[in-house]
Order: sequence, then C-alpha cells, then structure tokens
Amino acid sequence: MKPTTRVRTHKLVLWAIPLALALGGPLAAQEAAGDTAVNPPQVISPEAQAVLDRMTAHLQSLTSFSIETDASRDEVVAYGYKVQNNEHSFITVQRPNKLRAEVSGDIRNRTFVYDTGKLTMYSPDDAVYVLVDAPDTLGGMIGNLLDAGVEMPLIDVLYQAAAGTLTEAVRSGILVGTSKIDGAACDQLAFRQANVDWQLWVEQGDRPLPRKIVITTRYEIGDPQYQAILHWNLKPKIHSATFVFAPPKGATAIAFDTPAPSVVDAP
Repeated sequence: MKPTTRVRTHKLVLWAIPLALALGGPLAAQEAAGDTAVNPPQVISPEAQAVLDRMTAHLQSLTSFSIETDASRDEVVAYGYKVQNNEHSFITVQRPNKLRAEVSGDIRNRTFVYDTGKLTMYSPDDAVYVLVDAPDTLGGMIGNLLDAGVEMPLIDVLYQAAAGTLTEAVRSGILVGTSKIDGAACDQLAFRQANVDWQLWVEQGDRPLPRKIVITTRYEIGDPQYQAILHWNLKPKIHSATFVFAPPKGATAIAFDTPAPSVVDAP
C-alpha cells in the first residue's frame, strides 16, 4: 500500500483511490530508503504473496463489475469515546473509463459519476454537486482525487489491488489462515505498515476476489478502524444512464473549492 493507504488514516495508503478515489506521501516520507533501523527490510511470506498475485491477476481480467458493500468506520470523539459509523455503498465499474458510486451512511450520503474525462460529485444532504474535468482513465482520475485529499479507502484498496501495488509500503505480511465471509472460504492476510495495520480476506478457488478489508490506524487514540465487506457481481446490468448524472430538481452546481465536505468523501 502506498502512503495515501496508498493507507491515509481512513484514506488507505492502499489505493492512493480513488475509488482510488482518494488515495503517497506521509508513509513514503517516513519510510524513505536509507536507514534499515527505521526502514526494516520488507518481509512478506511467500504464501501471502501468492494469494495477492492470484487476486491481482483476476482483478486485471475483469472488464465490468459491481460491488455492494457494508462498511463501518470508527470516529474518536470527546474524552476518547469511540463511535462507530455505518455506511452502505454500491459501485459499478466499466473499464477503462466509467464508474458510478452511490454511498449512504450515518455521516453523509454522496454520489460519484465518472465517464471519460468528466467527474460529478453530488451531495444530496446539501443539494449541491460538483462537475470537474478529470483524466481519461480510471487510474488517472483516482490518482488525482487521492492527491486532492478525497477520502475513499475502499476504492483506494481496489485500485491498488488491481494495479498490484498494495504492498509498496508494507513492512511485513503473513497468511493467517482460512476464514469464511458470507459462506465463502477465504484466505485471511495480515499486513503492517509504518502507522497502519490492515487485513484482507481473498476468496479461495477460481474467484480470488477481495471479500473483506479491515484497516487499523495505530498510534491514534482508540486505534480506530475502517472495515468493509464486499459483495461482487461480475455480470452487472449496465444501462445507458448508469454513467450519466442528471441533477435532481433543486440541486445546485458549485465550484470544487466551495466548502461542502460531504461532496468530496468517497467510499
């Protein structure tokens, strides 16, 4: 994972997302090459690497898919209380340049629609949306969003998983064993970065898809976590309007730099 999870706190230095929508920097700076006392050599077990390699090859073979997710993220509030916020998202991807993500949750609701160089981010809670030019590929669009500080841990993870860069900032990684997610047997992997621990569950068999992700931010009060369970559809029904944003009645277009926090947080 790259620093901006590329896992960034809740922004995975994993994706660098968007979707990698947001998702280095911070971890890369801390792990600059040179001092092995500060930067111990990377140690990933052959068994864990083999699972990652299978997953990456399978993800790269997909041309279109949809993912329904149930996620939670911890929020540390006054006096160190840790509150868990839940959210549900539905993501549809058509490579190389189309994506739609709809997210509803305890903190905010938002929609992202991307199609060949145009990205719309919509916040129904504020009745505002942003339309911006974006790179012509998903990878470029996600990288830009991550660099702009858009938070999208799930998309970040998926993007870096497909690119094969999940472990760039990893110091150690192991295969924990077998675990079941929604009845499917999965390989459970565990990794450590400078300030982040993360776990990944990858389905066994001929569908080596990521089925669960857990990210723990160390050295913060309460060691807050982000976790998501992923439900995949590899033959989604994609309609002509899937990647088109039609502003709802009463919605107002705003500039990207106008304060509206709920517009720019991704899954």
